[in-house]
Amino acid sequence: MSKKNSEVLIPSAAPLVGSLRSIGYDLETAIADIVDNSIDAGCKQVEIKMSWNEDGSYIRIEDDGSGMDENQLKKAMKLGSKNPQNIRDKRELGRFGMGLKTASFSLGKRLTVLTKKTGEKSVRCWDLEYIENENEWEIFLEPRDIMSSKRLGTISSETGTVVLIENLDRVVASSFTLKKQKSFFNKIARVRNHLGMVFHRYLSSIDKKLVIVLNGEKVEAWDPFFKKSFATQIRPLDEYLIHNSPVSVRINILPHHSKMSEEEYDYTGGPKGWNAQQGFYIYRNKRMLISGGWLGLFPRQDSANLARIEIDIQNDADMEWGIDIKKSKATPPLEIQDILKKVGFEARRLSHEVYYRRTVTGVGGKIKNNSNLVQDEYLWEQVSKKSGIHFRINKKYSLLEEIKDKLDEGLKARLEYYLLLLEEDSPGNLYAYPTKSTEEYAKLDEEYQHRILMIAKVFKETTENDLEDIIQHILSFETFSSFNPEHIRQLIISNWKE
Repeated sequence: MSKKNSEVLIPSAAPLVGSLRSIGYDLETAIADIVDNSIDAGCKQVEIKMSWNEDGSYIRIEDDGSGMDENQLKKAMKLGSKNPQNIRDKRELGRFGMGLKTASFSLGKRLTVLTKKTGEKSVRCWDLEYIENENEWEIFLEPRDIMSSKRLGTISSETGTVVLIENLDRVVASSFTLKKQKSFFNKIARVRNHLGMVFHRYLSSIDKKLVIVLNGEKVEAWDPFFKKSFATQIRPLDEYLIHNSPVSVRINILPHHSKMSEEEYDYTGGPKGWNAQQGFYIYRNKRMLISGGWLGLFPRQDSANLARIEIDIQNDADMEWGIDIKKSKATPPLEIQDILKKVGFEARRLSHEVYYRRTVTGVGGKIKNNSNLVQDEYLWEQVSKKSGIHFRINKKYSLLEEIKDKLDEGLKARLEYYLLLLEEDSPGNLYAYPTKSTEEYAKLDEEYQHRILMIAKVFKETTENDLEDIIQHILSFETFSSFNPEHIRQLIISNWKE
């Protein structure tokens, strides 16, 4: 008989469990990962209780899903219960067979699961303190003590599952103070906001709507694209096939803040704030994985705050997109990065356009037209610029148009220059520029090109300044500060005639 040339090495329980606790979950992502299991079980409602009681604090999550029988529960509590390479149901959110355990272990030292299916109840409990002391892979078939049994409670629906996490050493650290109690309640608010964000498609779905209740209060969906607003630009859906897996991409441009109420503006800022929420949103099976950011393709900047791009992938593309166990990180495949760069560039351009250019509201008086109907006509226009609010003269004002029609080109240019000086020195604009940012420049459109060239012409004809002096003088105007100085320079030089 030949000698066996291999041996089985079972991982040491205590060190491995300690490592699994440090995968990198935070409270919000851990609870969301557990809710994924409830959704996979076809639940209609998830009820979460986060209870503060110093070292007796706990988290209880109950759903009315399909529940598990004894064998299914045993498998679910096993580390690595699924092969991530296996083909899954297209609607399934889990992949590694680790989420329930690693998410729970990252929060506390005891995980107890009660489940009910076809009238039969089953219980399993991982006690990490026991594993640390005994260094054994031993799971218990009942709650560890009377208090755990009381917290576990019963399942009110015909089928369902309860997940109880206790000894929350990673959430509630000793010693216990009022400050830590307040911190715990702040964490509850963050969990609420996070769940409303990552599951917003489930929470707002017309059919098969999911309800999540946290500490007795319903979690409301947060739509990052503010699609209920008529002012939101919802661009056409683009579809691609990457590694034989479909990917859909859609650009959404949120309205300028002047078209939103204060409440709407705060709402659309989202859980993380305007600057952090710009960029790409990646979904898998309606579940949000990535909530903003530019995937390393672009930097964040204020002018891109209105750009939010939704990307939908299938769960057979997890490996290609580098989806991690926590479902909180992704790296686009090389085959789609050029596409996303083009999409991102277009979204940022559109956002920039709305953020800087399409934000004009009038302030001024009223006139009567030829039909004797009163209509608004404004002396000043208010424009949002990167450095603040800027007031400019309405060049379409009827009286000004009438005067310009009677002037030759030379006098028109001088009038244009005078109006520019008036704008620059108006009291409103003197206080409108607290800071100056050059993160990104606006597009130099035809209107501003015309103004710059007219002013250059006035200087050329009425002063003895040379070309460089004229360029520097024009660049000093705050009105043109949103544009790339080099583009202005090249515009003047290319149209300069000796």
